[in-house]
Amino acid sequence: MNSEKGVFKALKWLFSFFVGIMGVAVASLTALIIIFNFTSIAQEYRVEELPFGAFTFDVLSSPLFLLLLIANIVLYGVLFYFVRSFFKNLELDQIFVRTNVVTAKKISIILLVLSVTSCLPDVYASMHDISVNDSAFDLTYLVGASIVWALAKILEKANLIAEENELTI
Repeated sequence: MNSEKGVFKALKWLFSFFVGIMGVAVASLTALIIIFNFTSIAQEYRVEELPFGAFTFDVLSSPLFLLLLIANIVLYGVLFYFVRSFFKNLELDQIFVRTNVVTAKKISIILLVLSVTSCLPDVYASMHDISVNDSAFDLTYLVGASIVWALAKILEKANLIAEENELTI
């Protein structure tokens, strides 16, 4: 049991690290928005070195494109935070609790939203004639959302059974 708790603790810290990385990414993209749009620094860069020159620079420095990226990064950060809370509860032996059900439902909603928003920066770039290798819609998130939602419903029923067992003993 202690080895499992060690694994849960390590995973909790790993996802805490991922949440921190997402925070750094949001701060970096926010800095790019400020640098590219509110300062004269953007004019000093040589945009000819980019694959499509100034056109790529215009798309990548677009506030809308950067905000779409930030929205996705924030969603990933929130997703990692909720997964981290699962591992925290597992580490504390809090398995059949209402917070796990709520967290699982929140994760399924985030995955559902990510199934749409994860492709928006690519769609924006392709609308500006920049080739993108990804598909327009990611079914992986949709399948993941369905699985997590089903597991949340199973966990909800398991919580009811655990509560009934506590009352009968």
